[in-house]
Amino acid sequence: MEIKLLDPYTVCPVYDTGSFLLRLVQQEDAEDLLGCYSDPESIPLFNSDNCRFGFSMHLLDDMKATIEAWLAEYRERRFVRFSIIDQTTGCVIGTVEFFTRAVQSAGGQHEAGILRLDLKSGYEREAVLCEILELVESRFAEYFAYSSILTKAVPQAAARISVLHHLGYQRIERSKDLPYDFYYIKEVNREL
Repeated sequence: MEIKLLDPYTVCPVYDTGSFLLRLVQQEDAEDLLGCYSDPESIPLFNSDNCRFGFSMHLLDDMKATIEAWLAEYRERRFVRFSIIDQTTGCVIGTVEFFTRAVQSAGGQHEAGILRLDLKSGYEREAVLCEILELVESRFAEYFAYSSILTKAVPQAAARISVLHHLGYQRIERSKDLPYDFYYIKEVNREL
């Protein structure tokens, strides 16, 4: 059976995990997100591989410019950057970026969903990470075609690595096809 995908670049989905709301990043998120992207405990955990700039920001204008760059990428259909809103406080506590890319593996070429997850350090906890990752796994297949999810977790991200292992992700080694370290992959079931 062929799966009919919705287009996230026409109408960006909004997701509700119960504790968190994920929706397209907005300029109004800049002040809250600056708290994430200036957090010295969070910055070493961010994945800025293949990005032109890192994600260490200390000025509101820099955060606003970054959000505008993310929105420009969205308009060009390159990736979706979701803001993560804590529904208890109403504050934006981080972002999820997602896009697909062709990757080479032992079984040949396939589409992988590439996931970046940036959180304020106070939210880098197993329960939060699990709730967000389970949402990605259960709902993003409605909008993106992929057969695996690829994400990064540096060695000091102990809670993240624990959750990835718990959810069935496997560490993969650096290669000519993936010239970066500390990536984890999970094959996914495409049935909706």
